[in-house]
Amino acid sequence: MVRRVWAVVVAVMLMVAVSGCVGGIVNQSSRPALSWLEQPSADMIQTDTEPPYGAVHTQVPPGGVVPVSTDAAEEKGLASNGHLNRDYALVQNMYRAILLPRLVDTLGLAVYDQELASDGIVAASGDNVPFSLYAQQCAGLKLDYLYVRNNLYVERLTKDQIDMFLAHANDPGFVTNPDLDQIVTDTFSRVFRLYDFGGDVQVGFDGSFRFYNDAVVVYLTTSISADEMTPDGMDDTPLHYERTALLNGVMDRLNQTLPQHWPGHIGLWWTYAGMAK
Repeated sequence: MVRRVWAVVVAVMLMVAVSGCVGGIVNQSSRPALSWLEQPSADMIQTDTEPPYGAVHTQVPPGGVVPVSTDAAEEKGLASNGHLNRDYALVQNMYRAILLPRLVDTLGLAVYDQELASDGIVAASGDNVPFSLYAQQCAGLKLDYLYVRNNLYVERLTKDQIDMFLAHANDPGFVTNPDLDQIVTDTFSRVFRLYDFGGDVQVGFDGSFRFYNDAVVVYLTTSISADEMTPDGMDDTPLHYERTALLNGVMDRLNQTLPQHWPGHIGLWWTYAGMAK
């Protein structure tokens, strides 16, 4: 009964999100006007040569994240001639829509997100919204500050599992499908890890810091507002210091509480997304 209620809640969240994500829950003016399920993710780098994404590839992944294995994707029908295709985006976004509500709920991120909003912390907006946060919003989660940063390497699924996702791509209620739910349950620990090997080893992530390979990586991202800046453009104001202290307090509590909610490794990082727009 609990699982059924959870599935209904997720389905309602998803329907709300889809209505806002075709044009973007946030102003994603530089991103393609596609169905949210067709939106390429941060690890599907775009060029301008072919529709719908251009020649999508992952040869120079953003921020040093491990690229998708286009060879494995091609073997399973998710790429051709070294370029990821629409089916890759479909499977990845469907997988995300099933997995992320579980993770966010288990970790209790919504409580902290609401606290940040109540404290007047400025959220990223417009094209400053990180793609992983945008994708999380499209998956039905209305968080503005905290998001799961892990890429989802769906080429690690079996061909049969991939085909199961594609068979339900036109089903608006796919998030409640028990077969897809079981696939996510059985595979997520491999799909979201950075490298396709053991988890109990630290690896470089986003080119700046190290987490365990199998860590659930949570980012807190904020913006700086104009009233936090001095006239000469320095973030040297009492308001900025006050907000920074609030953020440090939230980060300290996240570091203490997230491991209590998750049995595995946790990675946590705080980033600025530029000036508020």
